[in-house]
Amino acid sequence: MIAIPTMPGKAWVEERTRVAVARNINVSGRLAFQEPVRIEGNFRGDFSSSELVVISDQGSLEGRVRTPRLLVLGVLRGDITDSRLVVLGPRARVFGRIETDSLRICEGALVEGDVRVPCTEPAPR
Repeated sequence: MIAIPTMPGKAWVEERTRVAVARNINVSGRLAFQEPVRIEGNFRGDFSSSELVVISDQGSLEGRVRTPRLLVLGVLRGDITDSRLVVLGPRARVFGRIETDSLRICEGALVEGDVRVPCTEPAPR
């Protein structure tokens, strides 16, 4: 599994993904994958993957997304759940609830909603 670097870069943007929703396509319903996937068009509904999900800069998702790794470069209106790592790119627009173990927000991203990241206890001295 490829780790997402701290700052945006080619490694996570170009990770091999299958296009789940192509550019200029509108899809509604429930989609579930067992591989890294990318949304380049518009999706409305429940979306899940056991791997990386990328919402491309021209892509949008309205609904709920469940994935261990999420990269948002476009627009997400809804909830992010069951995530270990969420990265919001410089032009990301997120409106909704984010529940994740780790959140990285690039300068320029917009977040409106609730963010829940668990607090870790400081190491004993």
